[in-house]
Amino acid sequence: MKNNFIRIPNLIYDVVFRYLMQDYDSALIILSILIGEKIKKLDFQPLTQAKRKTKEENIEQIERLKKKRFKKVKEKILLDVSLSKEEKKKKIDKITIKDPVTGKDIKLFHLDFAAIIEKENDEDEFVIIELQKVAVETDIFRFKQYIADNFQKRKKVVGIDPDTKQSVEIELPYRLIPIFILNFKIEYEISDLMIKTSQIKTGIFTGKDLNTRNEFIDNLSYELYVVQLPYLSKIDESAIKDDVYKSRLYAFLKLFDQNAKEPNNQYRLRISKPIPDFLDIIVKRLQSADIDNPDLEKQMKAEDHYLKPLLRRDNKISWLLMNKKQTEQKLQMTTEKLENTTEELQNTTEELQKELKVSKEKDKALSEKEKIILQFAKILKISGKTIQEIHDETKLSKEEIEKL
Repeated sequence: MKNNFIRIPNLIYDVVFRYLMQDYDSALIILSILIGEKIKKLDFQPLTQAKRKTKEENIEQIERLKKKRFKKVKEKILLDVSLSKEEKKKKIDKITIKDPVTGKDIKLFHLDFAAIIEKENDEDEFVIIELQKVAVETDIFRFKQYIADNFQKRKKVVGIDPDTKQSVEIELPYRLIPIFILNFKIEYEISDLMIKTSQIKTGIFTGKDLNTRNEFIDNLSYELYVVQLPYLSKIDESAIKDDVYKSRLYAFLKLFDQNAKEPNNQYRLRISKPIPDFLDIIVKRLQSADIDNPDLEKQMKAEDHYLKPLLRRDNKISWLLMNKKQTEQKLQMTTEKLENTTEELQNTTEELQKELKVSKEKDKALSEKEKIILQFAKILKISGKTIQEIHDETKLSKEEIEKL
């Protein structure tokens, strides 16, 4: 029985998959299998703004940012007079979620690779492959944030100015390939193990598809690969055996099969033999995980305990980051509207004050005129004129004349 399967740590856990992907040869094979293209070279440190950083520089930068953030949040907590000493200590302890075994921050799985792909025309293409593995369902804000961040990365290329015909250096986005490995289903219509979105370029009026590569369009869009691990059991191996890409992809994804868990240990999988030769490097790397990580299962248990609050935290941060610009724009528009409204109100107030002044002057003039008319009516009444005669002369009402 023992000879019928191999035993490996459960790849659905970040600590295991991260360890696997840190091996250059394994990562090269895995990414090539997933996208079905030949990758000649990988760079574990993605490019930012066309500047390459060393691993040490990258680690130093991350540590500086972490310390800066920790100091800022800690100071805010310490200044909160509504909290007791004990409450402050608890809040400070929760600034980061730490692995109780290693003492390091637990982070959600997310890897970027800069890759050189060999194309059919013998040309090389530089791309960014964004790999995300998710064990439990969560919102999409942090996924969108990762993709948005990678869209900001630029490559410098030399082009020809159409007017001057001279060479000019311009910046373009990299071709971006996001890959999601999900341990849950996101669609039930076709129930496929892997979904791929393709870049189809169609002319609206001609109805024709543009099949050649277009720098402008292709660099502003991306293809997307989504793996749905629960559909592993739906695949008919005999139906895909003659398709090299599908058979290799299926054989690799079987290493994630959650139905292959050991009966009393969810942290280990038993994968049936035979294992294809092209997976030998990957399997050997997985089998060495416990040697390089003596506390491997403790770290996997820590993931189970801390993953959900971590998802909520990262999702909230990503939502705030993605909505920051929109919120700032709304605030700017509101401020501008308020300023315009204030100006309009000020202008209206000034107009009203002018009208009020004119009105008062008119009232004063009318008051003087009324006094003269009343005085004149009194004289007429004393002189013996009748009420009707006085009314005809002054236009006062009979009631007003009687009161005189």
